[in-house]
Amino acid sequence: MPQRYRGRVRQAFNAATAWAYRGGRYFCPCCEGTFRRFRVYVTESGRREDLCPRCGSLGRHRVDWLFLRQRNLLRPANGKLRLLHVAPEPAFQRRLADDPNIEYVSGDIDSALAMERLDVTDIAYDDGSFDAVICNHVLEHVPDDARALLELHRVLVPGGWAMLQVPLNASSERTHEDPSATDPEERRRLFWQHDHVRLYGLDYAERLKAAGFDVSVEPFTDELPNGEIERQRLDGEERIYLARKPRDRQRSANPS
Repeated sequence: MPQRYRGRVRQAFNAATAWAYRGGRYFCPCCEGTFRRFRVYVTESGRREDLCPRCGSLGRHRVDWLFLRQRNLLRPANGKLRLLHVAPEPAFQRRLADDPNIEYVSGDIDSALAMERLDVTDIAYDDGSFDAVICNHVLEHVPDDARALLELHRVLVPGGWAMLQVPLNASSERTHEDPSATDPEERRRLFWQHDHVRLYGLDYAERLKAAGFDVSVEPFTDELPNGEIERQRLDGEERIYLARKPRDRQRSANPS
């Protein structure tokens, strides 16, 4: 089916689902819909009821979106925000693309949802092409994540920011990698999903710093009332990893 028809089918399905789940108990900040409940979502790590019936956002997506909005990261001080969105989340994509304050580019190595094909380890843009990057739940799929981080750092302007969320095992101090683990079942056991190549630990911030970023780790949901966490079905364990490219170019990482 051509992509334009897939999009129409998806929109029609989402509209019908949103109508079926209509109500006022829960709220999705990504699409601003209200529902009697969220849909059940089954992953390789378990079953949960936090899928938005309209936009398909999960609890972690809603945390990320609230953070971006409440920290005013999508509002440039001057001109338009040049934003690169890697492996675009459908729940964010339309709102970002339609925002008149954003010059939006989305890319993915194989997704039909993206505007262009993009290899995160070899980004076909000049140095300093973007003011901001959103690249969530991508790096755990990339064998050479160090190269990917250097590329993301390179295409940012000095002072630019990147949201770089990953699945993270908060009970492990170190990231676990095993290149010999190629069997899908073994990867699922080790890394939580069959197509992951590592499971990040609490040293993730250090890996970002090694690529030249300044990093802040923000327990954003700790700032929110418990009632809002439940009403919006937010993932209370989501910690925001916000990476910034230093304005002093001499502090950048050496790609060699």
